[in-house]
Amino acid sequence: MQEDVEQKTLMLIVNGSKFTGRLLKAVITMYMAYRKEVKLEKQRKREMPVAHRGKQTVKQLTQQNQGVSNIDIQDKEIRQFERIARKYGVDYAVKKDRSTSPPKYMIFFKGRDADAITAAFQEYMGRKLRRETRTSVLERLAAIKKENKRELCRWLKQEQGIPMNPDAMFDIQSKRLHEYKRQQLNLLYLIHQYFEIKAGHLPPVPLVSIFGAKAAPAYIIAKDIIHALLTLSKVIAADPVVSPWLQIVFVENYNVTAAEKMIPACDLSEQISLASKEASGTGNMKFMLNGALTLGTMDGANVEISQQVGNENIYIFGQTSNQVIRRYAAGDYKASEWYEGDPNLRRAIDFLTGPEMTAAGSSELLSRLQTELKNKDWFQTLPDFSAYVVRKGQALADYAANPLDWSRRCLINIAKAGLFSSDRTIAEYDRNIWHLGK
Repeated sequence: MQEDVEQKTLMLIVNGSKFTGRLLKAVITMYMAYRKEVKLEKQRKREMPVAHRGKQTVKQLTQQNQGVSNIDIQDKEIRQFERIARKYGVDYAVKKDRSTSPPKYMIFFKGRDADAITAAFQEYMGRKLRRETRTSVLERLAAIKKENKRELCRWLKQEQGIPMNPDAMFDIQSKRLHEYKRQQLNLLYLIHQYFEIKAGHLPPVPLVSIFGAKAAPAYIIAKDIIHALLTLSKVIAADPVVSPWLQIVFVENYNVTAAEKMIPACDLSEQISLASKEASGTGNMKFMLNGALTLGTMDGANVEISQQVGNENIYIFGQTSNQVIRRYAAGDYKASEWYEGDPNLRRAIDFLTGPEMTAAGSSELLSRLQTELKNKDWFQTLPDFSAYVVRKGQALADYAANPLDWSRRCLINIAKAGLFSSDRTIAEYDRNIWHLGK
């Protein structure tokens, strides 16, 4: 259209003027300038990158210089994911990797679209989860968990000569041995459970409590906690009334090899640090991804896990971070008052230096730990004791009452673990802090 207008303009100039050599030169010059501009405009359009939207090739996506991340989907239902991605307006590319069996799909997306791709992926997994929470799927998941538990039993029998009951609930606390991570809270619960079983109050299912931890060589109280757990394990193993229902296993030299056996076999993941003390934690994510339900405080990444799975699929207990911080600020926490005020707590702490324990362990080490708990308890174990006992009891009851529903909740935890992908994390760091894609 523009070219037609320019040609008519030239014709008017020629037809409406006296034709001279000077005029001819001017017309030719004008026309040549116009043609040059047309040529340059076409060249600019050819060189201008096409603004691709939606699904595109990996090359087209990377050429936009906005930073590219990727996630993997090992699923033949990739087309359903693509429909959801379009709904969220995500620019993405799909590459099929045939080097694995079954093949997996790599979804590439712009760094700035990390939130949108996360939302799309969560909707996709939610739809998939609703389809897959059929009885057959849950039974298969339960069978995989049972085999993982049998494998851990075989490995511990071979490595440490310890027999375990694979039909029991496997309750695992594996992490650095430190007072703020509160293995001592688990210890007091196990003593409490010892007394309950002795009194004829049997749990709904046998419990195997497994610990994997190391203490710093100079951390005296941490080593005293290890000693107390090992001593209690001997007392329980020697008791014919308690031992069929309760067992303590302390994994020697806890390392990656041990973790590879323990984490997939876990039913209940202990994440019981004092609220406000854990920066994040990653063990809780590993247990979640491998189909364990979390028993924990609102601390570290437990907060994000609870947000992802919902309160009905996690066991939260204890003080909040604000309550803990206020207690520290006021300086009014006295462990002795809690010891005196709770008979169950007092019974458990007194048992540390009772005849059963001192006969199997060191009275010096046990007395030192008892004194620490009664008179100091810097990481506020005692205020959370009762809530911990109640929530752990609820977890045992749920596990025994409806195994299929337990598997359903485990599957929800697995499906919701995608938030903790390193791809999403790095993309978020880049978007909010590094800005490397700009």
